[in-house]
Amino acid sequence: MRITSSFVIFFAIIGRGAFALPAPDRPSETGQYFELRRGNSSLSNLMRRAESINYNQDYVASGANVQYSPNQGAGSFSVNYNTNQDFVVGLGWQPGDDNPITYSGSFSAQGVGILAVYGWSTNPLVEYYIMEVSDGYQTVGQNKGTVTSDGATYAIWEHQQVNQPSITGTATFNQYISIRQGSRTSGTVTVQNHFNAWAQAGMSLGSLNYQVMAVESWSGSGSGKISLSKGTSNGTSTSTSTGTSGASTGAAEWAQCGGIGWIGPTICQSPFTCKEFNAYYSQCQ
Repeated sequence: MRITSSFVIFFAIIGRGAFALPAPDRPSETGQYFELRRGNSSLSNLMRRAESINYNQDYVASGANVQYSPNQGAGSFSVNYNTNQDFVVGLGWQPGDDNPITYSGSFSAQGVGILAVYGWSTNPLVEYYIMEVSDGYQTVGQNKGTVTSDGATYAIWEHQQVNQPSITGTATFNQYISIRQGSRTSGTVTVQNHFNAWAQAGMSLGSLNYQVMAVESWSGSGSGKISLSKGTSNGTSTSTSTGTSGASTGAAEWAQCGGIGWIGPTICQSPFTCKEFNAYYSQCQ
């Protein structure tokens, strides 16, 4: 996924396990996608049995310099890259669900580097991300509020892809994106909190297709080693708070509302407007 003036979307190659982060206005020659489904809100969801990893996501565009080594049996993978072409690699589950995902390891990047829970749903067709690391990623679309989960606040974004590749072929579909404010490379992602927050913001999911813990980039270099599991009983964060959708969502007076690298709200609560001070900072006044 990449957030620039042009979209490049990873083709979802089901047999091979392809996926990608949301990218605005990228060339359509490649594609990337995410999928998710809403689950129930019972605390017992955190106590489900561990699920075996059964899906390998391995999309590397032609010309990309990527070394990817998955160990599906051990639930781990490593990746090294130096690329100007898209790739999305990682391990996960087919189908996905709302069970918590626990992961640990290391990941660092120069340029664009994304570490995220990624997946797709159908009926409606949705590509989704829960970004734990979003280095070099610039938001696109509409800010739909926030969700507080697993010790941090995530900004929620929705973006429409028009006539772009998807797991069902060329289609128009929405991307749902949660972006963690403060990166981490180890922890538990309480997936259900994000599904619930998206639903409260009017962002409904359908039937879940694949769901992976993935690394993605299209410009830059980096490396990572990640181990993951799902459905174990060590998920501890269950509290959520969500913003509302529409014009009522936005930053308060005097709060930041834009600038290079900013991943928070870009609109202001009424009656304030977002005033640009320089390329790196805008404020609600």
